[in-house]
Amino acid sequence: MISQLKKITHAGFNYCNPILETAAGKVLEITGFRDGKCEFLCSGSEAVEYCIRAAKTIKPDDMVFTFSDSYFGAYGEAARQDSREWYRFNRNDCTCDTGGEGCTGECSGFSKIPFGKIGIFLFEPGSSSGLVNFPSEKLIAKISEKIRENNGLIVINEVTTGAGRTGKWFGFQHYGLEPDMVAIGKGIGNGYPVSVAAISGRASGLLEKHHFHYSQSHQNDPLGATVVAEVIDTINDEKLVERGRQLGEKLMTGLEIMRKPGSILKEIRGRGLMIALEFTRDAGPVQKELVKRGFIVAKRSGHEVLRIDPALTIKKKDIDEFMFNLDEIVTQLKTE
Repeated sequence: MISQLKKITHAGFNYCNPILETAAGKVLEITGFRDGKCEFLCSGSEAVEYCIRAAKTIKPDDMVFTFSDSYFGAYGEAARQDSREWYRFNRNDCTCDTGGEGCTGECSGFSKIPFGKIGIFLFEPGSSSGLVNFPSEKLIAKISEKIRENNGLIVINEVTTGAGRTGKWFGFQHYGLEPDMVAIGKGIGNGYPVSVAAISGRASGLLEKHHFHYSQSHQNDPLGATVVAEVIDTINDEKLVERGRQLGEKLMTGLEIMRKPGSILKEIRGRGLMIALEFTRDAGPVQKELVKRGFIVAKRSGHEVLRIDPALTIKKKDIDEFMFNLDEIVTQLKTE
């Protein structure tokens, strides 16, 4: 960052810089869009909104399909989700969840989805507005098949699940999907406000046939692109995706041991280092006590759920200390 600061940080949307091509090449490599294109933006919400606008430019008359428990940003179409243009499916309230994997697309609710009118599938692969609920592979495969039958587009929101968070570079890779657009934020900037809208060669080719205009002051800033390129190199060089997967398995195993009969720890859901703890009660007091002991976790509003998203560089001893303290707190609450 210091090296780039001494050269140029901001050029405006009329000008390009060699670092943009370098960073784009790295993004396209990890997304699998080797013949695609990138737009560097400022926030995850902006990246999602950019992808939605681009997708609706290609499919202007089609509806967007998504899950009712997904979160896509703070403004624009992705936040508004107009019911005349969006179809929100509640996969958590169905009759085919018999194997414990959730909806598999064999319920009456799924059969009523008007796929003939739907041309875009906007998928948040597991964050579920912070509750960490993963859709079944069968369900995602069926939806993707229906979308492709309509020559539709698959757009992925990887703002939370990307950059190695789930033990793979991206959450969609757990489902074997080949998306058309991927919105990337949060971890790709390692704290710096930068995001990326990555678009496949197929989708960018379709987009070029339409009039699509988007411009803002900090679009494709050289400094933001520099940060993205360095983050990707660091994650690759230090093998942090694989490390996150291994540490996540260690953490999940330890947490499962705590879920003893009579414990207030009800359920543990996670992939890699994206984990949610659901309690029968008292998630708030658990959170407050953890903070007192030096561990920062998030409580989901309106739910007895704590969200754990440690850095991919977290030390094993910190995980051990966290589990020791959590077990002590949960055991104490059990006896009260």
